[in-house]
Amino acid sequence: MATDVFFDFFGTLVDYDPSIHPASHNAPHEFGLRAGVRLTGDEADALWDRAWTELDRHGTVTGVEHSMRDIAGRYWELLGSPTVGDGEFDRLVADYLDAWTAEITPAAFAADCLADLAADHRLTIVSNTHDAALVPALARRFGLDTHISEIVTSIEVGWRKPHPEIFRIAMDRRGVRADAVVFVGDNWTADVEGPQRAGMTAFYVGKAGAERTPTSLDRLPDLIRALA
Repeated sequence: MATDVFFDFFGTLVDYDPSIHPASHNAPHEFGLRAGVRLTGDEADALWDRAWTELDRHGTVTGVEHSMRDIAGRYWELLGSPTVGDGEFDRLVADYLDAWTAEITPAAFAADCLADLAADHRLTIVSNTHDAALVPALARRFGLDTHISEIVTSIEVGWRKPHPEIFRIAMDRRGVRADAVVFVGDNWTADVEGPQRAGMTAFYVGKAGAERTPTSLDRLPDLIRALA
């Protein structure tokens, strides 16, 4: 019988726009202008995209997570390493995350699902993220933290899903074996194949596709209890 349920966060418990270019505010462009670099918003977007892509590609190959500060630093290098004032990197990251998270909303049935499962399971969030404070802050914003007893993030432990180490660390923290854990997520590679290789049962709540039939959060409690 499953005693623990591990949830992915982005795309599972909250809905979000995965674009790395928030429409509401171009923080990288403003950072460049404050640094004295003459560039357009489109040029800033291209450099930000390159910085993000380079680091993301490395993370995909190695499993090692990178931070928003790493992305900001690489973007600064691509700008030509201009002189910037104290706190400018922190401001860039904060401004960017403020814009990127502005339109995030709780996923349908997320709160009810967590409340239902918390009656007889321990609930943990296991999420890839580039900022240590981001997931806890969003969980609190939407009241999703009420039933969550642990949050494990890739930036905190250093490894991103689907690397087996992040799953091992999460299980060690909870003091639970893989055969007692159900993993729930929307990314097939990170949240289904990765957990399954680690010995967990996995439920997919992402988009339907070839040989990928999703379930929904409102059906999840009954499906998990049926495993017993």
